[in-house]
Amino acid sequence: MIKSSLVCIAVAISVFTTGCASSSSSGSVNPNLKKDEPQFFSKSGGSACLIGATIAGLACLGIKDDNKASACLIAATAGCAAGMTANYMLDKTRADYHNLEDQLDASKQKVENSINSTKTLKATSEQTLAEDRAEIENLKEQIKNGTASKEALEKKLADMQANLDYMKKRLDSDKSTLAEYKSLRDSLNNGEGGKPALNNKDAQRKSEELDAKIDELERNIAQLDSSIVAYASQTSMLKNDVGQIGI
Repeated sequence: MIKSSLVCIAVAISVFTTGCASSSSSGSVNPNLKKDEPQFFSKSGGSACLIGATIAGLACLGIKDDNKASACLIAATAGCAAGMTANYMLDKTRADYHNLEDQLDASKQKVENSINSTKTLKATSEQTLAEDRAEIENLKEQIKNGTASKEALEKKLADMQANLDYMKKRLDSDKSTLAEYKSLRDSLNNGEGGKPALNNKDAQRKSEELDAKIDELERNIAQLDSSIVAYASQTSMLKNDVGQIGI
């Protein structure tokens, strides 16, 4: 029982350090993709993740499962997500801003920052794709001429896969953040924030502005998704090309 308890606690801590901490990619990720990189999880958010994961991990001790470590991993992962998102953004907004207008303005600014970050990643991913296509064609010619080897193309494939993995993580983070913004917006609209400092009409206008920004972010995330699909397609084609060389 003690051994199983230690396993569950270790799993919960592992979820925090690997899943909740800020994402980092290998050195082969194109550094241009990290321009305007958002802070995936704040220090406070990371603490919330640790608490949620640990509580969930401890709760799973009662599970009668031969593979308790696996059960704990599932519980701790879910607990991490719950700890990160459950009212955290609302609580932080209410702590920092006390009237509804300021809370709505601050929320809109956060969404605008996310929009800018998403736009930057979309632009750099498309630029990276164009540069990678040119480099792939150049490497193919060099291989034909005997001035480069298959290993060079394999290295390029590894770099592109690292880029793709990084972009997918960013996309998942953007989608999660969008959901949190929507939840925050709904909570403020439902009276869970502060009271209007001036009048309800002014607060309504600011709420509509926040709605518009959230809609804009959602459109930009969809566009980023399409750009990543294009990059994934190129990566898949290069993988096929590498497989064909030497056959």
